[in-house]
Amino acid sequence: MRSFYAGAALVLVIAGGLTGCAIDPMVRLNEDIESENVEVRREAVLILANLDDPRSIVALNEVFEDDDELRDMAAAALVKKGREEVTDRKPDPIIEGIAALANNVHLSEIVRARAAWILGEIGDREAIPALKTASAAKLANTQPATLVREQATQALEKLGYKTAGRAFEIPMGTLEDQAVTVLPEPEPLGGDVEPAA
Repeated sequence: MRSFYAGAALVLVIAGGLTGCAIDPMVRLNEDIESENVEVRREAVLILANLDDPRSIVALNEVFEDDDELRDMAAAALVKKGREEVTDRKPDPIIEGIAALANNVHLSEIVRARAAWILGEIGDREAIPALKTASAAKLANTQPATLVREQATQALEKLGYKTAGRAFEIPMGTLEDQAVTVLPEPEPLGGDVEPAA
């Protein structure tokens, strides 16, 4: 039954949004991202990626941080949101939020590395200071956070900070300002990360 509701909400989003609708879709979506059923959560992430509601970013951040199965899908959705939600407001709230994750030593190295990847894929040079910090990242035990450093360095190259340059994994123009029915899967992050001794 949840699958029906999630599918119906996606149809509404794709058909033109939920303007004037008396039902708040975030109530159902917040429940769905907590579901035990991965397919219900997957559908909710897709709807959140397409939903024009600032609360969707908070929900996607929650999935990104806490859902190992859908972390990469939520990351691609956050790239979409970051590219769409261009603002003159400084600091940019999406970049600021993702940057805080990339540089939080209390989070897993996988979460931090994928956050650095998101910052690079969004393509906004405002992320450069946070990525410079992440390029020297350490783990909570003060050992180097190698995977975070690698992703931050690659992100800096995407943003033109390094002379070599690097192509975006998700080409510009493929996600933003359109309803998507599938989110691209990011490349894996260098395999399993062994905790530093």
